[in-house]
Amino acid sequence: MAESECEYIREKSLEGQASARERGRHGGRPKVVDDDMAAYARSLRANGVPVPEIARKLVITSGKNQGKRPSADTVYRILAEDADSTA
Repeated sequence: MAESECEYIREKSLEGQASARERGRHGGRPKVVDDDMAAYARSLRANGVPVPEIARKLVITSGKNQGKRPSADTVYRILAEDADSTA
């Protein structure tokens, strides 16, 4: 009985997510880094600028952290995604 109830809840959740996607709503956190910021970070890294310095030069342009700087971890993540896509 509990297994069928769990399956029913899962089906309804998936239907709700599909319905939200059709309305243009996507779940999850909004992206902090836009394409321009990522390209700028990659160009700085190509010129030999250290990652902590790159993080100090970038500024978040939207969301609740607008005007703040991304962490060095975020910059490492941007650069790692770039390395993964080229490999």
